[in-house]
Amino acid sequence: MYLEKVKIENFRGIRKLWIDFEESSTVLIGENQWGKSSLLSALWLVLGQGEQLYKFSHDDLYVPVEIDEKEFIHAPKEDLVAKVTQRPSLDFDEVERRSDLTEDNYSYQNSELDLQAEKAFPKERSFLNDLENYLDDQDSLFARDEDDVFKKTDEHIHIDLYFKEDPIQSIADKDPIFKRYWYFDDDGAYTLHWQIVAFDTNKKHFETIHTLLDKKGDPYRQDESLKQAILAIIKYNPVFRIRDSRMDKGPIEDKENEERSGLKSLSQMLSSDSAMTASSLNKIIKNFGEFFDKHLSNYSQSKITRELIENSSRRNLDDIVKRPISLESPDSIKNTLNMPGFNKSKVLVSLIAINMLLSKGNRKIDPNSKPIIIFEDIESRLHPSYLLSLWSIIEPTESQKIVTTNSGDLLSAVSLESLRRLSRKYYDTTCYKISRKSLSYEDLRRIAFHVRMNRPMAFFARTWLLVEGETEVWILTQVASILGISLPCEGIRIIEFAQCGLKPLLKTALQLGINFHVLTDGDDAGKKYADITCDYISKRKTYRYLTVLPQKDIEHFLYSQGYEDVFRQAAGLAVGNQLKRGYSMDKIIEQAIRRKSKPGLALYLVDAMQKRGQSGVPVLIAKLLQIARQL
Repeated sequence: MYLEKVKIENFRGIRKLWIDFEESSTVLIGENQWGKSSLLSALWLVLGQGEQLYKFSHDDLYVPVEIDEKEFIHAPKEDLVAKVTQRPSLDFDEVERRSDLTEDNYSYQNSELDLQAEKAFPKERSFLNDLENYLDDQDSLFARDEDDVFKKTDEHIHIDLYFKEDPIQSIADKDPIFKRYWYFDDDGAYTLHWQIVAFDTNKKHFETIHTLLDKKGDPYRQDESLKQAILAIIKYNPVFRIRDSRMDKGPIEDKENEERSGLKSLSQMLSSDSAMTASSLNKIIKNFGEFFDKHLSNYSQSKITRELIENSSRRNLDDIVKRPISLESPDSIKNTLNMPGFNKSKVLVSLIAINMLLSKGNRKIDPNSKPIIIFEDIESRLHPSYLLSLWSIIEPTESQKIVTTNSGDLLSAVSLESLRRLSRKYYDTTCYKISRKSLSYEDLRRIAFHVRMNRPMAFFARTWLLVEGETEVWILTQVASILGISLPCEGIRIIEFAQCGLKPLLKTALQLGINFHVLTDGDDAGKKYADITCDYISKRKTYRYLTVLPQKDIEHFLYSQGYEDVFRQAAGLAVGNQLKRGYSMDKIIEQAIRRKSKPGLALYLVDAMQKRGQSGVPVLIAKLLQIARQL
């Protein structure tokens, strides 16, 4: 049995959230105050209390805070276009007209390219159709949920938990307590629906009702049998909450237990100068006995871990692109643990075991249970090499793992399908994920190399600014600095897409709820990129997600924006203070690139822009950055 999905309403920092989990591992990412901690607290409260049903209090209610939407929507306040000085050059309205960015003139559906693309990429058409359905209920990019508005709380907490199990190995047939409460879902799996409702009855008493629902959503009669069934769910799915000890709010409850009190300090040894010897590690592992063997070192019993061991040394192409960073195999970890002496695996396993024992408290853990182990900010206090070693130990264990992280390295080592990105636009929290089979092998390969291996921190950004090459990266980064913008602090990540391809990035961004803005050249290749972008943002405001340069590339654009003298100097067409004449724009730019290289020329132009200050920033680029910030 495993926790398949959870729906939460009006609990602490969550007004509304619907999330599903993988049977083995689920990795959560999202900004602070977006609901991760509240979600994990809800799971801990209802599944981590042992043989008792948690009673919510008025303090657990979500308290709405009204947002000044006018200020929120148009933030940041300053107008970047107003910051730059207008010069005798194209204004933005003229740029839009010359770039054909109006809804009437830039329709992908009516273009000749549409017919070509449909023949060349039939699978892409299928993906786009599926994507429209996928985004209906969770499209934070282009549409706002009509319900995502301020309203006073209804003083009710609602939590729905769905548990799922394969009938072949189900405990439903072994434990008769579940017989009357299971139902088969559409996939033919056993399903239990546990609903918790808590509400204020008369401003003095806060009542909590636990019940089980049938397939139609109707509650079963409240009796002792129902209570015992819910307690059995807790017994078979106990939650262990492992987090940095700095997050603890108070001392260990069981002060009389000297062993546990000692373990608390030991859990901090990795971040201190305390000595940890081989004998102390072996003693810890030995003393944990059956508890340790069942939940941490049993690398050969479960079907999942047997498959991991068998496939660890011969990953197929699909495994490689879905999980680009390989880790230690469970078999090698098991052998390392059995080796005498001191090693990193023993340190990490001991650390996990100690924290699990602390989290266990006085609960009795059933040997047939499948624990839910929550790792909050798993990278805390760990060097990156230790973090990946820790994950290689955790991943194959026969338990359901829910992990929160801010580590790009870890994201590269987990399956892309296990990733869940939580996002809050106004009040409600939305969970985004990569749907299975939505990305082809080629898409996965490109995303694996260009994003997951080389820039994994891009998954934490709010907006992707997609550009063609290195020149645009240098220009936009430094122009932002001139305008007083820190792109990383704004949550904007620049990604060049020429080698990766635009489509895989757009697919990934759309499904993970990451906003994007595409900047393309005005040549034939750039117009194809623009057409692709328009295909993915059909029926939306094009200018918010696409900018097409009015010249064939960024160099010609900057040349026309008052930087002709800089290009002539870079091309060596200057004698003293006099510029040589008689050369065409194309010839000057070509010679400048030949002498400086494209990246070198970009830095040369950036230096000139910094000397001119905000007055040297093209209006089009200022407008692009302003749109990216608003996204």
